[in-house]
Amino acid sequence: MKNLIYILSIFSAALLFSCGGQKETTAQVMKTTDINQMPEPGPAPKIHFQKPQTFVLDNGLRVILVENHKLPRVTASLRMDNQPFNLYDKKGSDDLLAALLGSGSENVSKDDFNEKIDYYGARVNIHDGGFYINALSKYFPKVLDLTVDQALHPKFTKEEFEKKKKELIEGLKMDEKSTPAAARRVMKKLAYGKHPYGEFTSIETAKNVQLPDVTDYYEKVYIPNHAYLIIVGDVKSDEVKKMVDKNFKSWKPAHQTRGRALPRINNPMLTEVDFVNMPEAAQAELKVVHRSDIQMANPDYQKVLLMNSILGGDFNSYLNMTLREKHGWTYGARSRFGTDKYGDLFTASTSVRNSVADSATVVTMEQLNKIRNEKVSDTLLHNTKEKFMGNFVLQMENPQTIARQAYNIYVNNLPEDFYETFLQKVDAVTVDDIQTVAQKYLHPDKARIILAGKASDIVPGLKKNGFNVKFYDKYGKPAQAPVTKTLPADLKPQHVLDHYFAAIGGKEKVKQIQSIEAVYEGNVQGTVLQIIKKAKAPNKEVMETQAMGMTMQKIVFDGEKGYMEVQGQKRDFPAEMIKDYKEKTEPFALFGLYKSAKLKGMETIDGKDYYVLEDGDTVYYFDAKTGFLTKQIKTKTMNGNSITQVVEYKDYADKNGIKMPGKIVQSFGPQKIELKLKDVKFNTVTDEDFK
Repeated sequence: MKNLIYILSIFSAALLFSCGGQKETTAQVMKTTDINQMPEPGPAPKIHFQKPQTFVLDNGLRVILVENHKLPRVTASLRMDNQPFNLYDKKGSDDLLAALLGSGSENVSKDDFNEKIDYYGARVNIHDGGFYINALSKYFPKVLDLTVDQALHPKFTKEEFEKKKKELIEGLKMDEKSTPAAARRVMKKLAYGKHPYGEFTSIETAKNVQLPDVTDYYEKVYIPNHAYLIIVGDVKSDEVKKMVDKNFKSWKPAHQTRGRALPRINNPMLTEVDFVNMPEAAQAELKVVHRSDIQMANPDYQKVLLMNSILGGDFNSYLNMTLREKHGWTYGARSRFGTDKYGDLFTASTSVRNSVADSATVVTMEQLNKIRNEKVSDTLLHNTKEKFMGNFVLQMENPQTIARQAYNIYVNNLPEDFYETFLQKVDAVTVDDIQTVAQKYLHPDKARIILAGKASDIVPGLKKNGFNVKFYDKYGKPAQAPVTKTLPADLKPQHVLDHYFAAIGGKEKVKQIQSIEAVYEGNVQGTVLQIIKKAKAPNKEVMETQAMGMTMQKIVFDGEKGYMEVQGQKRDFPAEMIKDYKEKTEPFALFGLYKSAKLKGMETIDGKDYYVLEDGDTVYYFDAKTGFLTKQIKTKTMNGNSITQVVEYKDYADKNGIKMPGKIVQSFGPQKIELKLKDVKFNTVTDEDFK
């Protein structure tokens, strides 16, 4: 109700404001306007394109300058236009170069550099493709001096190299079980093939990289005659020329400007599903990809941009409105046509829960075929144009847009009036044009459908819908189809639960525990969290989250009613939440599974067999050998969208005669927190704790 009142008040205020200066009454307007007829579109807005100043140093560095004195700030970015090349078993040299740049130069140490940048209040990022600076104009010359020194005169020490290499490998290890990371790797390898963009850094290739490999890679990619320096903001051209000449004139050009011809990116002859089995995955990653044959210099470029906006480039697109708004399977679905002049892909992608991944695949392909086979409506095209042109005009108010456009003109060999005539070309696109370019550049019949997820939940549905499924491991190597193991005919859910309780100390011994108090600690972005959980039979529970000694959140249920308190704001449980808490069987909630759990099957993960039980919206994984509960996945639907929460249980150890998981890892979407058990007590909690 409050939201409704607020919206109405805003609407009323806007209406009064907009009507206050009008001479005509609403009735007079109604008489002269047919509200059932679409107004005639006006002419495309004319853009007064501010041409940047440009000049070229003797070493080939091209400088693009846009003066803008509205704010006392300057941004500068150095961009390299290098033809990509293969790194093979030394892939990771680029990642390590990006990590090492900015860690000290021949003249200024890492600590001194960071201290000075902080003092000037600037933001600086130096990487393997150049650098970016954002600074106050009065400090910009000094920040530029410091940044160029780090970028052009780096000092790569063995100590810093080994540190960054270790961090890189640790990060790759963390990605081992990541479904999105597996999907990206396999997409790169299969879709790009032998093209340099098909390479990815693995633990093995990262281990191969030595410090000389990084310095060698640096020499090949940091080349002035392949570089563009773009400066935007409160500076004057004569001052910029002096600064640039001072900092960059000693930078030596390369003798060889370009390498050999790049391998062609090939599409499959027929559409195929390239499946990566991730048996622990809570969600599946879906990517439909094929070679992109559109570049910015192509006369069809504006037509393809509009076509893609309708297909998947916008919130109101076919893909998003179907997969998200209609079915509620995903937070979002998007598509894009890459325009990299060295090679790129068309990609339509989304993330969905495993149980609907087969259906999402079918619907995605339907939408790709729809825009090819059915003409879009005049209204839809009109609205898409209006939004597209409106965004374009707004972006033109940003001086960095002018600089980026100038960069695009040089790098992509575009005509000088490319952006001046851009909106006229957008406005000229017709309904027939949309279908024509969809049929010309969109190839659902020759696409790779990259799917990473739980095979047992997804593959049967894919095959039922006629898809040809090929299996790959998480590094893109061909793999065998996963084998489904047959459970013993007499195995029941009770047997799995009996095995679990026997493993942690015995069912009868566990039943004697009427209450539990456990303390966990975790770290979120450098802040130590302490979570205190108290539970008492039959269903009482309190959970308190503390940070820096202060209670951030508290949840209390006394068996009949409950409340949640967040930073002093208290709110009683709604009826549905009370019902859920009443059905719990604390302090050991798994006793409740004896009543309603179903045996879903057996799955093999990393060579280990797991019994899988299902109870409502939650799935439980029990190690078939040890009996321990290792993971549970809970899926809820909120506001039409599916939300998945994963909890992993690790490092079981004896705690006062009962084996408890010493580590709990909770994942909620991309967020993950690791909690370590610090203390546990049994039969010490009283009813006073639940008030």
